[in-house]
Amino acid sequence: MKENMNLSAVSDEQEIMTIVHRLPPERKSQILAFARFLAFETFQTTDLAALEEIDFEDTYTEADARWDQLLASDEGQFTLDRLADAALASIRAGEASAIGFTEDGEIAPR
Repeated sequence: MKENMNLSAVSDEQEIMTIVHRLPPERKSQILAFARFLAFETFQTTDLAALEEIDFEDTYTEADARWDQLLASDEGQFTLDRLADAALASIRAGEASAIGFTEDGEIAPR
């Protein structure tokens, strides 16, 4: 199981890099800002050096496993489809607002 998780992580990283390489520069800065946000939410630090020393295999929790199971299920996919449809409807109705970014690529506060 652990080997499959490692292979999956490598595959995910390769897919992420393939996508990022094809994005225009402004989208790359958005990806970076979101990655920083996720890292902070996960590890409660903005210190990139500290992130290098984290054993990510130890950060996979039971909650992560439950999310993985839910997202892999038909029910989870149906829920994601409904959320995406609702988000698109909000955008089309003019109810959504653009995300603002600072000069250094961080998400700007409202």
